[in-house]
Amino acid sequence: MFKKAVLFIIIIFSFTLFPTLANASPATSYTMTLNSKGRYIRTQDAYLPERSVVELKLNNPQDLYIAIEKDDKGNIINNYMYIADTGNKRIIKYDPYQDVVINEYKLPEFKTPKGVFVTKNEEIYVADSGAEAIFKLNENGEVLNKFVKPTAPTFDEREFSPSKIGVDNRGNMFIYAEGVDFGIIHLSNSGEFLGYFTSNLTDLTFTQRLQNLLFNEEQLAKLFPRIPSTFSNVFVDHNNIVYTTTSNNALYAVKKHNIAGENNFSDGVFSQNNAVDIYVDEQGIIYAGMATGEIFVYTSDGEFIHSFGASNYSSRTRSADDIAGLFNSLSAIAVDGNGMVWALDDSKSFIQSFKPTEYALKIYQALNLYTNRRYQEAIATWQEVLRLNQMSVLAHNNIAKNYLALEEYELAMKHFEIAGNRDDYSEAFWEVRNIIIQKNLTSVMIGFAIFAGLVMIAKAINKRKPFMYLVKAKIKEFTEIKQVNNVLYMFRVMRHPLDSFYELKKGKKGSFLGAITIYIGFFFVFLWYTIGKDFIYQYVAIEDLDFNSIVLGFFALTLLFVYCNYLVTSIKDGEGTLKQIFILFAYSLAPLFIACISVVLLSYILTYNEAFFLDLIMLIGGCWSGLNIILGMQEIHNYTTRDTIKSIILTIFFMLIIVILIAIIVIMWEQLINFLKEIVMEAIRNVTE
Repeated sequence: MFKKAVLFIIIIFSFTLFPTLANASPATSYTMTLNSKGRYIRTQDAYLPERSVVELKLNNPQDLYIAIEKDDKGNIINNYMYIADTGNKRIIKYDPYQDVVINEYKLPEFKTPKGVFVTKNEEIYVADSGAEAIFKLNENGEVLNKFVKPTAPTFDEREFSPSKIGVDNRGNMFIYAEGVDFGIIHLSNSGEFLGYFTSNLTDLTFTQRLQNLLFNEEQLAKLFPRIPSTFSNVFVDHNNIVYTTTSNNALYAVKKHNIAGENNFSDGVFSQNNAVDIYVDEQGIIYAGMATGEIFVYTSDGEFIHSFGASNYSSRTRSADDIAGLFNSLSAIAVDGNGMVWALDDSKSFIQSFKPTEYALKIYQALNLYTNRRYQEAIATWQEVLRLNQMSVLAHNNIAKNYLALEEYELAMKHFEIAGNRDDYSEAFWEVRNIIIQKNLTSVMIGFAIFAGLVMIAKAINKRKPFMYLVKAKIKEFTEIKQVNNVLYMFRVMRHPLDSFYELKKGKKGSFLGAITIYIGFFFVFLWYTIGKDFIYQYVAIEDLDFNSIVLGFFALTLLFVYCNYLVTSIKDGEGTLKQIFILFAYSLAPLFIACISVVLLSYILTYNEAFFLDLIMLIGGCWSGLNIILGMQEIHNYTTRDTIKSIILTIFFMLIIVILIAIIVIMWEQLINFLKEIVMEAIRNVTE
C-alpha cells in the first residue's frame, strides 16, 4: 500500500514538473481569409498537410494533372496523377493512393516537357518547350500526333515554346508559350492556328499615359515597347471553360474566360502577383498556386474562400527548411476526386498533399447545394460552418445569397450587412422597398387625398373665420428673434448672393455670432455625414475612423483657408477684414449644409441604382457653395471676377506652403526629441556602468 501511494505521488509530481505538450493542430501554415472589412486574417484550418512524396526521384517537376476514373454510377475508382518530370525528360503516371508508378512515358523526342494534360478518353498532351512541339500520346505512350509551330501567316511569333496546355472536349488546344506576348495560342484538334484565344491588356503607368498625350507617333516609336503582361498558365475544365493565371498582376492573377475570351471576373480577384498554376475541380472550385507556396481557393464566381500553404524560407536562419506543407518553389497544383490537393515543389522535387478539414468540406458542400438550388439545405450547412467559425464572412455572405434566392429579403439584408457586401445588400433592399411600396401605395394615396381635402377645408374656413394668424404670428415672432433671424439669413444668401453679401459687408444683415452658429452647425452636420449614412453608403466603419484627424482636419483646413485668404487679399488691396471673410465663408456653406443633410437622409431609402442622385446632390451643393464663396469674395474685397479667382488660387497655394512647413517642423521636432532622448539614455548608461 505504501509503495502504491509513493508511486501515485511520483506520477502526480511528474505531470506537474514535466507537463506534456499538445499541439492544437498539425498545420504548418495558417489558413487565411478576408473579413468584412477586406482585411487578410487567419481563420480555421481548411487543409492540413498529409503526405510528402519524395521517393519518385523527380528532377525539376513542372506540371501536374489528375485524371479521375469513375464507374457507371459515378463512383470514383482511381485518381491517376500525371507528372511532367522535366529534369528527367519524362511523364509519370502515378497512383498516389497505392503509391505505385503505373507507367513512365519517356520519348527520345522529349527535351523539356513542362506541361501535361489528359482528356476523358485518356489521350495525353505534353507541352515541350525545348522540342518546340506538342505531343499527343495514347495511354500506352504511343505518339498519335505531333504539333509544331503553326505555319499560318497570322502566327508571327519568332519561336514556338509551348510550356502549358489545356484541351477541350473537341480536342482544341489552348497553349501558354514562353515569351508570347499576344496571349494564349489557340489550335484546332488538327493543329491549325485559330488565333489568340485571349490576351492581357497593357497596363500603362501615369508617365506612359502622359507620354501618349504629349508625344507624337515618331517620339512614341523611340520609346521602349509597351508589352502586356504575359500569362503564366492555362487550364481547361470538364465544361470546356478556360482559366488562366498571370504572374505579375495580383488583381487579375486569376481569370475565368467565356467563349469570346473575355474575363468573367471583370472586377478582379483577391490574390498575389506570383500566380504560377491554376486547377478547377469537378465542383467548379478554383485553386490557384503561387510560386511562394500559397494556394488560393475561389468559388466558381471568383469569390475568395481562403488560402493555405506558405514558403519554407526561414527569415531567422536565412535558409529553406524541410517542413511538411511549406514550399521552396511551388510549380504546380492539382485536386483529385477525394478533394485532396496535391502540389509540386520544383526546387526540391517533391509532391505534397493537403487533406481538407471538416471546415473546408462543409464550405464546399454548401456551395454545391446552392449551385443545385437546394437553398434550405445550403443554409443549414452554412449554419454548421458558422458553428465552426462564427465570424465567417463567406458563410454570412452565402447564407444571404440563399435567402435572396428564397425571396427572404430582410434576412438576406441582415447577413449581407454582417458580411460587408454592399452590392447585394442593395439588391435585397430594393426588393424590400418595392414590397413596402406595393403594400402601402393605396393607403399612402388615400392619406394624401385626405390630407389635401383637409387643407382645402381649412383654407375655406380660414377665409370666413381666420384662425391661422395665431400660428403664423408665433412663427413670425420666433423668426424675428435676432439670433434666429441671423442664422436663417443663410437661406437668403443662397437665393440672392450678391445683394446678401453687400448687406453682410455693411452689417445690415447677419452677424459674426450667426456665422459662428452656422459654422459650428455645419461641423456637426459634417460629422453626421461622415458617420451617419446607411450601410450601403457608409464605406468606412465608425470604429475605423480617426475622429481626431477628422475634427482637426475640418477646423484646420476651413480656418486656414479664411486666414490665408486674408493674408493674400491684404497684399492685393482687398477691402475685406478677417471677420468679414469668415462671415461670408460661413454663410456660403448653406447649400453644402443642406446637401449633406439630404444625402444622409436619402441614403436610408435609396439603393445603389439611385446613387447618382446622391452624387448629384453633393455636386450641386459643393458647386453652389463654391460659387457663393467666389461671389462673396468679389463683393467683400471689391474685386473683379478675374482678381477674385486669382486670390483664391493664391490662397490655396499659401495653404499648401503652410501645411508643408508645419509638416517639416513636426518631423524636425520629433527628430530633435529622439536625439535628446538618445543623449539622456547614453548618459544614464555611462553613469550606471
